[in-house]
Amino acid sequence: MTSADRKLAPVDQGAINKALHDFDYQGWKVKVELDGGSSEGIVSGHADLFEQSRFVCRVMLSARHRDGSSAMQALARKARELIDQRQLQGND
Repeated sequence: MTSADRKLAPVDQGAINKALHDFDYQGWKVKVELDGGSSEGIVSGHADLFEQSRFVCRVMLSARHRDGSSAMQALARKARELIDQRQLQGND
């Protein structure tokens, strides 16, 4: 191992729950991605929101979940809530 190798952050060999899921909601495109999880149940991920093909924002998640599926559902729910809120504000 060289001195440069020792300076690199360790790779988490136990990373689990990596996944991608895209869906459309109220005219928006939502791209959900799980970056992985640890054996302790901490899952991180994000949802990118696009309106008319234009990136608008990113919703982040880093929390304890029983599995990747519940983390994906949490991100999708947060994305839908944000879209609903933005559309309500636009109608005021």
